Amino acid sequence: QKFSLYEDLKVWENIRLFGGIYGMKEQAIAAKTDEILAELGFQSERQTFVKELPLGWKQKLAFSVSVFHEPRLVFLDEPTGGVDPITRRQFWELIYKATERGITVFVTTHYMDEAEYCDRVSIMVDGKIEALDTPANLKHQFHAANMDGVFHQLARKAK
Repeated sequence: QKFSLYEDLKVWENIRLFGGIYGMKEQAIAAKTDEILAELGFQSERQTFVKELPLGWKQKLAFSVSVFHEPRLVFLDEPTGGVDPITRRQFWELIYKATERGITVFVTTHYMDEAEYCDRVSIMVDGKIEALDTPANLKHQFHAANMDGVFHQLARKAK
């Protein structure tokens, strides 16, 4: 996994660095840093170097830094790959919180159960979008119990 984080900086230093890169004012950076540390439960990890964090913690921190400045749009490529189920669920909670603040989040994933968490899903086969709709509508259209069933039906068309 590659992250935008600086491994040789501490957790709080990474957060503040990106606030500065995004052009935020010092007062806003300080407040938002404390907010992120609290939201992630990282207060006791504040002084920890990023290289010492477990993979799932790095992923959550990287996402929090990416939405630090409240962008309108964020792209995430396989954001929960390689992490345990609890961390995956926690990561999705962070995504939900971001979308509640008006941030659009595009996620690529090979975990079809994660597609269930999305407002809309696009499934590509051989580089072409074969399906695009809500998870509920796709399951209805393909008479599938879950998104894995939808995917398997579409994947049969692959060359």
